[in-house]
Amino acid sequence: MNFVPHDNKTIAEMLNIIGANSLKELFQDIPKDLFIENFNLPSGLSESDLLNQLKELSQKNKVYSSSFLGAGCYYHYIPSLVDFVTSRSEFYTSYTPYQAEASQGYLQAIYEYQTIISRLTQMDIANASMYDGSTALAEAAVMASIITGKNSIILIKGIHPEYEEVVRTYCWGQNINIETEIIENLEDKLNNKVAAILFQNPNFFGDIEDIFKITKIVRDKCPDCLIIQVMTDPTCLGILKPPGDTDIDIFVAEGQSFGINPSFGGPGLGIFTAKQKYLRKMPGRLIGKTKEIEGQKEGFLLTLQAREQHIRREKASSNICTNQALCSLAALVYLLAMGRTGLKEVALQNFQKAHFVKKELSKIHGYEILNKKPTYNEFLVKCPNIKALIKQCKQQNLQPPLDISRYYPEMKNVVLVCVTEMNSKDSIDTFIKIAQSISNDKMEVE
Repeated sequence: MNFVPHDNKTIAEMLNIIGANSLKELFQDIPKDLFIENFNLPSGLSESDLLNQLKELSQKNKVYSSSFLGAGCYYHYIPSLVDFVTSRSEFYTSYTPYQAEASQGYLQAIYEYQTIISRLTQMDIANASMYDGSTALAEAAVMASIITGKNSIILIKGIHPEYEEVVRTYCWGQNINIETEIIENLEDKLNNKVAAILFQNPNFFGDIEDIFKITKIVRDKCPDCLIIQVMTDPTCLGILKPPGDTDIDIFVAEGQSFGINPSFGGPGLGIFTAKQKYLRKMPGRLIGKTKEIEGQKEGFLLTLQAREQHIRREKASSNICTNQALCSLAALVYLLAMGRTGLKEVALQNFQKAHFVKKELSKIHGYEILNKKPTYNEFLVKCPNIKALIKQCKQQNLQPPLDISRYYPEMKNVVLVCVTEMNSKDSIDTFIKIAQSISNDKMEVE
């Protein structure tokens, strides 16, 4: 049965009210090369033929024995308990609880997730999650502008380039000005028009930033400016100071490292936390615990939901937020299974293994470590032959590190190497041998 939501007459009436002459004019912000005039879809298949076709397609996937690729999506150990719990039908078939109080089981799970994230980060409040880390950061930037009534944001260099792109897209729609600066120039750029400072720690290059230095500069020069920190791999909280101990106003992160498979780059989990005084400006939703009016029986309820589906759109602080319930459940089960000591062990292994690889690469002729600060699980390396390194890694069944020139064209022959607890001694030894062989080949040519 065909489904035609609007006929030409209805479309014309809507365009007239909006003030647009055509649909193309209405969608003029969309690049022309993204418009599809004709899908040319093939005819349907039987179930057996479709399954065979999908099987053939799946065999094209390459599964590496070990990965040295990070840059925002990481391979970490996932306890079997995570998949066991999240595979239960009452969880994985559930969606946003619109009749919230009838969904006590899921409300409790979300409440426990908020609690564990708040304790881990030492922030006052945590919401029931955003889409992913990049949109959480963008929502935080818009939230800061709403709170302060200012329309200028400063990004400190080192934020994931894709996160920065999302922030710029959000802020463009809100008429918020964006400027990117290095930490050394931050003090000179601060003024009474700046709503917030955004920075990533550890940053995109793996550097562990001096948060106390950043917060002191901002508090001394611009006290009413909000400080927003983003993190792409929060396993580092097993050893690094939590943001709540460093006077951060809003802390956001990508929660994929907490029990969620990298898959093909998604789904993600947007962690969003803030100080208590910003509670009513937070996007998304908050689950609370209460008691019966007459009695002692406890229950869970939606305490706050500042999304456009529940309140007037112009009053909503967010228009695309979701509770990402299954992903937040995975993060909850992961953190409960790992516990304090388990997460600390993961963080230590990430730090120590990455430091070992960094040290070994620095001994090889032609390789230079570019990081000048301490790093967590990722670092920049200048290579004598990046194409050979990537090719030989693939030949040895290793997922190669990221060619950083994809984001920074000026950084030629530089890779971003990532090492986690999932990298075995054998895989690390193989990676070092590959680097050594490329160095030897280069020396012979010279």
